[in-house]
Amino acid sequence: MSPGGTITGTSLLPGAPTASTSYPPPSFEEPEEEPEVIKEWRARRDAQRAHRDETSTETKAETIKEAQQAIDDFYDNYNDKKEKNIAQTRREAEEFLNSRDDTTAGGTSWERIAKLVDLSGKGMKGGATGTGKERFRELLLSLRKDENAPGATGY
Repeated sequence: MSPGGTITGTSLLPGAPTASTSYPPPSFEEPEEEPEVIKEWRARRDAQRAHRDETSTETKAETIKEAQQAIDDFYDNYNDKKEKNIAQTRREAEEFLNSRDDTTAGGTSWERIAKLVDLSGKGMKGGATGTGKERFRELLLSLRKDENAPGATGY
């Protein structure tokens, strides 16, 4: 120990390794050639890897092609349905306008109203049993039959 309280001389101890000494000493021998078994294994592994890559690429291309075809089919069907719905809506609008013109002529006011309303009692639109429209449907039917009902004679 030195007078300042630090330990000195550790590198001067006999037998202590120095920074320039390396264990084990470097070997400058030629690398050993791989055994034939390992060469064959590497060749098989590389061939299998290449085959998997090729199969994966083919599968990916096929999947992309199928997905594009499915998208095209979807949009074709969508556009067909859209065009059919537009045509159906136009037909229904024309029929409504024609039937609306028919309802303004002839009969009592309640008969003309009954032409505009579905009084069949079928489904939700017709005032089926159990709906709030059922009572209204019955009221319209009774007013249509009654010639002395208020407003039956028209304006």
